[in-house]
Amino acid sequence: MSPVKSLAPCLLTLLFLYVEGIQGESTVQTHGKVVACYVASWARYRPTGGQFLMNDLKPEYCTHLIYAFAGLNSTSWEIRSLDNWADLEEGGIGNYRKMTALRDKYPGLKISLAIGGWNEGSGNYSALVSDMNRRRTFINSVVNFLKKYKFDGLDLDWEFPGQRGGNPEDKKNFALLVKELQSDFSIHHFILTAAISANKKIISEAYDIPKISKYLDYVHLMAYDYHGAWDLKVLPNAPLNSNDDANINSSVSYLLKLGVPPEKLVLGLPMYGRTFILVNDVPPEDSPIGMTAQSKSFSGPYTREDGIMGYNEICKELADKSWISKWDTVSSTPYAVNGLRVISYDDYSSLEKKVLYATELNLAGVMIWSIDTDDFKGSCGTDYTLMKSINNAFVKNVVSSTEQSNDGTNSAHALYNAATVVSVIFSILILITF
Repeated sequence: MSPVKSLAPCLLTLLFLYVEGIQGESTVQTHGKVVACYVASWARYRPTGGQFLMNDLKPEYCTHLIYAFAGLNSTSWEIRSLDNWADLEEGGIGNYRKMTALRDKYPGLKISLAIGGWNEGSGNYSALVSDMNRRRTFINSVVNFLKKYKFDGLDLDWEFPGQRGGNPEDKKNFALLVKELQSDFSIHHFILTAAISANKKIISEAYDIPKISKYLDYVHLMAYDYHGAWDLKVLPNAPLNSNDDANINSSVSYLLKLGVPPEKLVLGLPMYGRTFILVNDVPPEDSPIGMTAQSKSFSGPYTREDGIMGYNEICKELADKSWISKWDTVSSTPYAVNGLRVISYDDYSSLEKKVLYATELNLAGVMIWSIDTDDFKGSCGTDYTLMKSINNAFVKNVVSSTEQSNDGTNSAHALYNAATVVSVIFSILILITF
C-alpha cells in the first residue's frame, strides 16, 4: 500500500471526531441561562412508578444539578451525609460519586451539594453561625467534603435564619458565614449558592441581601409555597401575580430593590402542586380560588405527603375525566376541581410564562424543585414534559432575541464547519485514487 494511501484511515478518524465535536456543540444549555435542577435523594424510596433512581436522571435538561440534602453534625459542627447508605460508597450505593461522575458524559455540567432543607430545622444552624470557631470548623469540613466527593460547590438551604428556633442575630451571622465560605471557595473555584424564602417578611428578617448577594454566585428564590392548606382557603401555590403581596412578581421586585443583581437571581419553579379539600361544593362554572378549605388535604401515591402532589402524580390524576381543569388568569396558573378536591399546580403553559418573565427581567435563569417529580417516565405522554417546556421556552425567548445580532457569526461558524468537512472528504478521495 502507498504510504500516502495509508493516511486515509487516519483522516477518516479525524473527520469522525470533528463531526462529533460539531454535534456536541448543540445542547439544551445553548440558551445561555441557568437551569439548576434539585434532585431529592429520598425520591429513590418512593413506590414503583414514582421511584427516582440515578439512571432516571437526564442531566441534558439542566446546566446545574444540586443533590439534596446533606446535614449538619451539631456536635462536631461538620457537614455530614443524611443517608449514608444512599450517599456513600462505604457500605452503600454511593450516589454522591455517581452524580458527580456525570460530568464525564456531560462536560460543562456543574454539580453542587445542598445542605439543610426543611427537616433539618433552624436551631443548629443558628448555633453554628453564632460562633467564629464553629464556622471555621464547618468551612474546613465542607471544603474537604466537596473535594472528596468531587462536587463543584455548595448550596445553603437553611430554612430559615431567624425563624423556627433561630434568633435575630442569624441575619448578621449568616452573612458572615457566606463571606467566609466564599473566601475559601475562591481558592478551590467552588460555586456558592443559597436557596432563600420568597416571603417578604422572612427575607427582611433573615437575610442581609446586599452582603450575601456580594458573595453568593447565585441566589435561588424558592418562589413557591406561597399558599397551602394552612391558609384554610384555596389559593395558588406559585402565583406569578395576585391581588395581594404574596406572589412571584412581588418577591422578585423586592429582592431586586434590595440589591440582588438580576444576573445572580435564579427564579424557583415548582414541579409539584398544592392540594385542598373545600368545605362546600363549588358550582362548575365558578372558580374555587379564595373559597374556604379544610386544614387537612390529600396526597399522591408517590410523594405521600398531605397537601402536596408531584406533577407526575397530578397528570395521572387528571386523566380521570371527573376532574375539570381551568386557568386562573390572575395568578397565571392552572387549577383542577373534582367535587370538594382542588389542585393548584404548574403546567407547561404556566412555566413558559415564568420563563418569559425571568427572561424579560434578565434574571440568571431558573431552578427546579425538583426534577424527580416531573413526569420523568412519560406516564402521561412525553417524558420530562416540564423540563423540555422550560428549555424550549428559553430557546424561544432568549435565542430568538439574540439570533439577529448573532446571525452573521453563526453563519460564518456554520460555513467554516462545512468547508472543513468538505475539505477533509476531498483530501481522502485524492489519497484513495492516488
